[in-house]
Amino acid sequence: MKKIFTLMAAAVMAMTAGAEDYTDQLAITLNGSAPMKSEATITVNPEEGADGTYTIVLNKFSFQGLLIGDVTITGVKGTTTSAAGGYTFFNEVVDQEAAITNGDMIATLLGNKVNVSIKPGSWMNADKMHLVINLPVKIAMLGQDFDVVAVFGDGGYQIPNSDFEAFHTATFTKESIFGGEPTVYTSDEPNAWHSFMSSTGALASFVSDTPHTFISDDVRPGSEGTKSVMVTSGLVFGSIPANGTITTGQMQAGAIDAASTDNCAFLDFANEDVDDNGDPFYTVMTGTPDAISMWVKFKQGTIKIEEGANPDDYKYATVSAIITDGTRTQDPAPADASTDNIVAKAQNAKIESNGGEWQQIVVPFDYDTYAGNGAQAKAILVTVSTNALPGVGSSDAENPDVLYLDDVELVYNAGLSKLTWNGTDVELEEGKYEYEIEDLSTAEVEPVVEAVSDGRGAYVATDVVPTSTGYKATIYVNSNDMKTSNTYTLAVNKTASGIENIDAEGADNAVEAIYNVNGQRVNELQKGINIVRKADGTTVKVLKK
Repeated sequence: MKKIFTLMAAAVMAMTAGAEDYTDQLAITLNGSAPMKSEATITVNPEEGADGTYTIVLNKFSFQGLLIGDVTITGVKGTTTSAAGGYTFFNEVVDQEAAITNGDMIATLLGNKVNVSIKPGSWMNADKMHLVINLPVKIAMLGQDFDVVAVFGDGGYQIPNSDFEAFHTATFTKESIFGGEPTVYTSDEPNAWHSFMSSTGALASFVSDTPHTFISDDVRPGSEGTKSVMVTSGLVFGSIPANGTITTGQMQAGAIDAASTDNCAFLDFANEDVDDNGDPFYTVMTGTPDAISMWVKFKQGTIKIEEGANPDDYKYATVSAIITDGTRTQDPAPADASTDNIVAKAQNAKIESNGGEWQQIVVPFDYDTYAGNGAQAKAILVTVSTNALPGVGSSDAENPDVLYLDDVELVYNAGLSKLTWNGTDVELEEGKYEYEIEDLSTAEVEPVVEAVSDGRGAYVATDVVPTSTGYKATIYVNSNDMKTSNTYTLAVNKTASGIENIDAEGADNAVEAIYNVNGQRVNELQKGINIVRKADGTTVKVLKK
């Protein structure tokens, strides 16, 4: 108890005039159940004399209407980016004993303390906070354990303005080489997205005098919005094709050779430049999406095919998405560039025109290639271009390549990719959530259920209870962004002891045939899942250990 009072005293002393209150949505899941959402307030206090260290208070933390109290987490380290409106990323906190004050009966039962973990990817800036915490609540007196996962704030999982409903005016000022008045060029750029008008690099002045992005009222079928963005190719020096490109980072024009990687899109938390809307040239994203989805409408202009080249190589638009740790990442990158800061990539360099009709493109992220990096997801660089090859856009200013982009979405799965009962696989079917098997094992073993989600970073919880005929396993799956929930049930029947028991049900229900999971007929039950067809035409799945 003395330790708790010491923690409480330290927390009070840490409170300063720099405290910030954040009020946002709090989604809580208990033992894997579907998230319950409510409004909550979290206070962050810089700790005096400890630069970059914070006290975080979960004010009036509660679940299912049960008040726990104010939960105080101390000594939380944070790293702040340097760009305007910078983000502070919190270090992971593992199983810290946190003091509870202003609590109710539950706080008393918990001894006015609870262990709290802050998960990687949590952050704050001047306007928002994104906090992912794990808070096991164990009430020994009541014999109840709650595994609480809470996500505060709606940030960190999607790209801002991904429906392209908000635009700002991007400007580029070109100085006169003859000493006259400078010329100001403008373009409509979607908020949080950028093109050449806001580019940097040695040749920025040569590519920033032609707009490449435009507000469009041509939206994808079924859209709830009224706008999309139109991206067009252009000509540099009057004759050299420049692909139309839009990115969540910043465009860099650094070389005359279009294929040079000095011409790229890039992000870097150390980049202190901001766009004309006051936003940095990077997008914070701390989730682990499984795919990126977007709607595109593509029309190719007049392409000049080099002699001997395959025309089919020139007909594609392209999309690339790179999840990174926030250090400099560019697309395309030099062949010898390090990939240690990359978490995952999703790329499709073969988007066809599809007759100039709207089409939905879904590109899965590849995490496996970069799994050894150990990089933490903090930002995403998305780049969409009117041609998959650099510098081969339309050569006709009157007939440019045109690509419409609408409703970009990061996809978070909440299904199962694997389910086993005591080491034996259950055959899963898409869209099916209820399963039933026969377990003919006579061994008395503790039931073991292994459930693996098809969602990267999804939350999975299982619950197994005995029934009159065997067991019932319930598997809860919540997507990484806490937006999608699915519940699976597995009924395990242990009343049968073999084929003889099935035959004993009567001639009408006698076993007519046995098949393995590949559909091959076998003479007797095989180890694992068997499909048994009865004389009345019904089938059952039988598990043999």
